[in-house]
Amino acid sequence: MADAALIASRSDRRRHALLWRWGLALVSCAIVFYGIAGYLCTASQIGENPRWRGMNRGPQDFGLTGDVVSLHSTDGISLKGWWLPSQGRARANVIIAHGVDHTRQVMLPRASFLVRGGYNVLAIDLRGHGESAAQYASPGYLESRDVLGAIQYVHERGEHDPIVLLGLSYGAAAVVLAAAQSEDVAAVIADGVYPSGADVFENINRGIASSSGMNTALRTVAFIARCPGIPTAASLVYYARTGIWLGPDLVNVVSYAARIRVPILFISGTRDWIVPTDQVRRVMAAVPSPLKSLITIPDAQHDTTFSTAPALYQGAVLKFLDGSLPKQREH
Repeated sequence: MADAALIASRSDRRRHALLWRWGLALVSCAIVFYGIAGYLCTASQIGENPRWRGMNRGPQDFGLTGDVVSLHSTDGISLKGWWLPSQGRARANVIIAHGVDHTRQVMLPRASFLVRGGYNVLAIDLRGHGESAAQYASPGYLESRDVLGAIQYVHERGEHDPIVLLGLSYGAAAVVLAAAQSEDVAAVIADGVYPSGADVFENINRGIASSSGMNTALRTVAFIARCPGIPTAASLVYYARTGIWLGPDLVNVVSYAARIRVPILFISGTRDWIVPTDQVRRVMAAVPSPLKSLITIPDAQHDTTFSTAPALYQGAVLKFLDGSLPKQREH
């Protein structure tokens, strides 16, 4: 009996040891998998990316005059921009922020109709893009500091007219976050804003994984990236590489939208699969101000709202500003 009990005890210990080894192996594999996945997911947002830099157009190409200006984000990043004065007496100062992988030049068509409509425009390169410093981007969290720095710059110029923020994609997220943190913003225009970075991450990977036009390798990576916990892994790796914690949502824009008390116009393309209109409505629903509205651009995709229907876009923006800002006094 004693020998049988001893044999059984040894067998249990071997079984437990084997289970521990298998468990440790699985945990190690999971750590390696999520570590690699997190690194791959953040690779395009960290480093010197040539696609963030080049510019081949300027204000003169749109019949505008202006100056290249230097300013700083609230955390000290050196930024560049164009100050484009209104044609006539300015009614407000509009700070405009581009989308990821672009520079301030992509916002020149919007700047053009704003300048001609009676608004000063400050078009900035967000950090890491165009001529601005830094070598990593975020889903609008860090970029909100660039927008807040631009607000400070407008004040430093001695401009006393109201300040409006207009942003595209992650620039839209940046202006929403900035407006939630500043009392100096009179109105906001958010073009293609998303509820969170994790939502965009999921939408892009879903779109790639389901697209027959993509190569197999890219579709496979996108499919893997949809595994549970990948956004959190990306956030952890991003923190390890930059010291910036974005949270498991990769920046929750909705929580900032809930703090906005000024008029805000949302713009969405009906064919936008990166940020579908129903997700824009989620951000809009969080805004407590009754002075909120949404304009949808038929057949427009994520970055094509203006180019698809310039007259509709321009009319909606100018009408919104006209109804949201104080009327100029007659002299």
